[in-house]
Amino acid sequence: MVTLLVMWVTIPVGAQELEQGTWTGTLTPPPGGEVPVTFEVGGTDGALSIVMSAPLVEPPMVFNDVKLDGDELTFWWAPDIRLDCRLLRREDGSFEGPCSDGSGPAGEGILKMLPPSGN
Repeated sequence: MVTLLVMWVTIPVGAQELEQGTWTGTLTPPPGGEVPVTFEVGGTDGALSIVMSAPLVEPPMVFNDVKLDGDELTFWWAPDIRLDCRLLRREDGSFEGPCSDGSGPAGEGILKMLPPSGN
């Protein structure tokens, strides 16, 4: 006879799917030129939080309404104007995608995030 013990542990979905810690990456604003950045990824009570820091930029930029739905990470931030971002998970666990002010290609940059385990 085999006895199977099953334990249910409740872990917030975001904490399961997005590694917490310091991520690295790049921000490529229009019209180009990559800027190295770091991201502090955390979470409290199931809510994801991301804060981006870049050299010579103060204060750090807080991302708002951070949501992870499967392989899609969405949020917005407002350095001077609101930028809406939609990043997709890649096979290596990184995320990459556009951040846009809604004005078209001239107002669109690219954000790349590399997880701590990939650094």
